[in-house]
Amino acid sequence: MESPESSASLPAPLRGTDAGSFTHHTIARRWPRIADRVVAENDFPDAINARIQALRNDLPDGSIRPLRDEEAPDAGLWTEYVAPHRGKTWLEAPWFFGETYFYRRLLEATGYFRSGAGARVDPFASQKDQGLVQTADRIGALAERRMRALDEGEGAGPVLTRLFRSALWGNQADLSMWAADEEGPAHDDVAQAEEHLLVDDTATALLPLQNLERPARVDIWADNAGFELVSDLALVDGLLAAEAVGRVTIHLKAHPTFVSDATVGDVHATVQVLADADEAPVRALARRLQTALASGRLRLRDAWVWTSPLRARALPLHVRADLARADLLISKGDANYRRLLGDRHWAFTTPFEEAVAPLPVPVVALRTHKSEVAAGLSRSQFDRLDEQAPDWSVNGEWGVIQSAPVDPSAVAFRPATAT
Repeated sequence: MESPESSASLPAPLRGTDAGSFTHHTIARRWPRIADRVVAENDFPDAINARIQALRNDLPDGSIRPLRDEEAPDAGLWTEYVAPHRGKTWLEAPWFFGETYFYRRLLEATGYFRSGAGARVDPFASQKDQGLVQTADRIGALAERRMRALDEGEGAGPVLTRLFRSALWGNQADLSMWAADEEGPAHDDVAQAEEHLLVDDTATALLPLQNLERPARVDIWADNAGFELVSDLALVDGLLAAEAVGRVTIHLKAHPTFVSDATVGDVHATVQVLADADEAPVRALARRLQTALASGRLRLRDAWVWTSPLRARALPLHVRADLARADLLISKGDANYRRLLGDRHWAFTTPFEEAVAPLPVPVVALRTHKSEVAAGLSRSQFDRLDEQAPDWSVNGEWGVIQSAPVDPSAVAFRPATAT
């Protein structure tokens, strides 16, 4: 956890008590709807549904309490996480804590870590499956572009620039915001997508991969399953095709959370769906990914820290040391962006490298705006957006590709050579 001394000079965290905020709306409206969908989309017995309903009814004015599935492997960690907020209402607790806690409470209610009907059952599986099926055409087009780039021997720079954009806008597919059968944000054409790209640090972001004396290691903090995960895997495919990159490590969630966040199981299931596709380019993408997994060039990792309420300034030393072994960290999505910035009320014009947590690895954030946390925008952008699109910070239509170098204060974590 951040110490009082380290957090005293930082902006206040977002909370549900922020009047008229998207944070308040999420706690009071969105989370109850998500709980309702879990009941509707699963065939859980009455006892589980009653626990989910009790959680739903506790929002937003109920009190934060310890978890009750003491046999869960993360129970000890959550005892520590809950302690500073015990007795606060859902609205009073910091939003990032509250959101991770809400999804963990859902798993407590379904009995995910217990024996019985809900054991290891992904309560969001139906939404994830629909999200993948309903984007088959987009997946086919993405795989076709990958095959064309390989066949034509296109250079790594243009390929990765394009794949960064695909992965960025893939983040619009977020089932915690829009259900699979709802129409989410999209762009009419490439020109509108470029107009809605508020910051583009792609060229700077790729610099850490250049002029190394060994193949680079790239780490990715993954976000959503479904089409976004496919767009991330296409980016992985492009990175591994570049001579400069030797290995990619994807950090995934240790259990279902935030509705559509990807687990290791979701990656394997998605690759199998691609392998079974009718279109040859899609099957070819799957084969390249399977080869990378088998050879160890693509590694999948999950850890409890990525389903925890720990913000990036409070990451444990062993996690920071592992990140230091990478040459580039790609942070995907809104929740990971919130983790990077501590989910705090930064002025939107604060330089990104100032707001982002000090980390021992260069960072590039691919993020579409779905919460009221941002940094690195110009005053003119901020004024124009507030006038033309008042809900720009939460509607998922605007995005950023933002980079930050290794923080000097974190240099001690970096080994002499990355592995």
